[in-house]
Amino acid sequence: MSRRNEKMGVMGLQIRFQDHVNSNMLWQEGDLLLLACSGGVDSVVLARLLQKMNQHLEMLHCNFNLRGEESKRDEDFVRALAQSMDVPCHVQSFDTQAAMKTMGKGVQEVARILRYEWFGKMMEVRKKANKNTYLLTAHHADDQVETIAMNFFRGTGIAGMHGMQVKSGMVIRPLLFATRAEIVDFANSNAIKWVDDSSNVEDNYTRNHFRHHVIPQVEKIFPSVTQNLLDNAKRFSEMEIIYTKQIEKIKAGLIVEQGQSLAIPVNKLSAMSPIDTIMFEVFRDFGFSAHQVPEIKKLFDAISGKSVSSTTHRVLRNRNWLLIDPIEENTHEIIVIEEGDESVSFNNSLLQIKKYDGNRLPDDSANHAWIDLETVSFPLILRPWKPGDYFYPLGMRKKKKVAKLLTDLKLSLAEKENQWVIASDRKIIWVVGRRLDDRFKLSSSSQKIMSIALKNHLKTEV
Repeated sequence: MSRRNEKMGVMGLQIRFQDHVNSNMLWQEGDLLLLACSGGVDSVVLARLLQKMNQHLEMLHCNFNLRGEESKRDEDFVRALAQSMDVPCHVQSFDTQAAMKTMGKGVQEVARILRYEWFGKMMEVRKKANKNTYLLTAHHADDQVETIAMNFFRGTGIAGMHGMQVKSGMVIRPLLFATRAEIVDFANSNAIKWVDDSSNVEDNYTRNHFRHHVIPQVEKIFPSVTQNLLDNAKRFSEMEIIYTKQIEKIKAGLIVEQGQSLAIPVNKLSAMSPIDTIMFEVFRDFGFSAHQVPEIKKLFDAISGKSVSSTTHRVLRNRNWLLIDPIEENTHEIIVIEEGDESVSFNNSLLQIKKYDGNRLPDDSANHAWIDLETVSFPLILRPWKPGDYFYPLGMRKKKKVAKLLTDLKLSLAEKENQWVIASDRKIIWVVGRRLDDRFKLSSSSQKIMSIALKNHLKTEV
């Protein structure tokens, strides 16, 4: 590039920036912009570009206290920059080392968590006075290329190939169109000062390794790699829109609700193509990785009861279905029902208890138990059923295991695990919401009656 063209390019960055903001409608006049400013050339140039546009601007600076005096120098620089621009400056100091020990994560991940938690809090505070408040970061085209390359090698799928979005919710990255070289040239040509972060020259972090080694090596073979990847990012972004619409259509025709579970017919899923891609997109919403897709596929030929789990959900083979249920901590407990209790809460359900004198005609609802009060002894025990439990189903003289009843009702494994019983003197009175024990039923001579009604309970027929 000639010196004249370089000068025109540098002078044109401000114009290109304004055109970029306007054409993408990144914000409107009067919106509050909170700029994450480290003191580096990217965020300082962004601050100066915004200053030229007379935007309502405030600065946010994070001091992670990881580089001794250099961290203090950066904070002082940003404060001075904000003062010279006559804009408010907010600084947050973090004990990053202590946070790393608490979280058990690496420095880069912890720093990201800390800063975005604080950014979120600042946005909430400022939004109370300014309805439209946005967080601005100074990511540029080189950052975008590095992100796309890292996402490709991580295997993030199509969603990662478009890289960072210019506008994502309340976060705006208005410099993604410009390269770092253009930003540095603009700063030098306009006598803009900045501070350098010494950690950026180290290869300890993945991004720096890509920046210093991987991308430069690729550029030796493909000199236009930066522009090519940026063009690809735009195409992938548009492709993702089409892809996402089709995936959502497939999900809608595949997943059905069965009570508290989501269910997928095995025959329908196994016949789909491309099966691995569809399964990845369906199950990743429930915490499953691409590496777990082959394990889930094995459930196609498994017997009922086999399952595969992520950190948050379980996929269970139940007859001709794959059932998806959240994994909940076992918070089951034994609940004591005293004689004077009128209601008892358990497992997101409610039992309402009433007592009557004289004969009454019971209804035949499975969610309502009518019991001869004189046949029970308090306190009653409400608890999850367990293997070995048995009772005498209403109308039968032979005992039956609770496990057999639940199997006969064709309940899923998740529903079986959430089944409760009420017992008196170790005798089961009621398999809650399913069947009353014949020994405790009303008779023509019953004078004292107890009614137990189950509320807010979702029964599932599978």
